[in-house]
Amino acid sequence: MTSNKSLYLYFCAGLVAFTCVAYELLLGSYATFLMGASIFQYSLVISLMMLNMGIGAFLTKRMEKNCFQAFLVVEILLSWCAISAVPLMYLSFALNFAPSKVLIFFVSLLGLGIGMEIPLLSHMNPSPKSLSQILFSDYLGGFLGGLAFPILLFPWLGFFQIGALLGLTNALIALSFLILFRHTLKRSRTLWCFLIGTTLVFCLTEVLFAEKIRIAMEGYLFGIDNRL
Repeated sequence: MTSNKSLYLYFCAGLVAFTCVAYELLLGSYATFLMGASIFQYSLVISLMMLNMGIGAFLTKRMEKNCFQAFLVVEILLSWCAISAVPLMYLSFALNFAPSKVLIFFVSLLGLGIGMEIPLLSHMNPSPKSLSQILFSDYLGGFLGGLAFPILLFPWLGFFQIGALLGLTNALIALSFLILFRHTLKRSRTLWCFLIGTTLVFCLTEVLFAEKIRIAMEGYLFGIDNRL
C-alpha cells in the first residue's frame, strides 16, 4: 500500500473515532433530554455501546478478504442509523412506544458498526507499525470528538442536525474511500456509487432541513403551532 493510502487510513481512523464518541454523547444527551435519569442514560449508552463494539470487532475476524467492501457497508449503515436514531427516538417517546427499547436498538447497531471500523482498517494494511499508528489516530480522534460535542456541536446545532451531520461524515468517508480504492472495488463500483449517492442526498437533506423536520413532527404529534 502506498504512503498516501496509509495516511488516508490513519485519517479515517481518527475521523471514525471522532464520530464514535460524538454518537455516544448525542444518544446519551438526547435520552436524558427525553427520559431524564442522566446518570443511568449515559451509563447505559456507554456500556452497551462498548459491549457491541467488542462484538463488532470480533465479527471482523472473517472479513479480511472482503475488508474494503465491508468497510463501505459499515459506513453506509452508520449514516442511515445516524439520521434515523434521533427522529425515531423522538417519535417513540411522543407516542409512548418503548423509547428506551428504541435507544437500545440504535446504540447496539451503532456499537456493532463502530466496533468493526478500526479492525477493518487495520486489515487493509496489516503491519505492526500501521496498527500502532491507526490506534494513535483512533484515540486522538476520540479525544477531539469528546471535546467537539460540548464545545462546538451541542451549543450551535440541534439534536436532529447533529445526528444528520455525523451521518453525513460517515457518508463522506465512504465516498472518499470509494474514490481512493476504486480499482479494488471496480466490480461493483456502480452499485456503491448509487448507495453512497443516495445516502449523501438523505444526509444533506436532513442537515439542511433538520429544524423544519423537528417542527413538523411536533406539529403533527402534539398540534403545536411553531410559526410564531
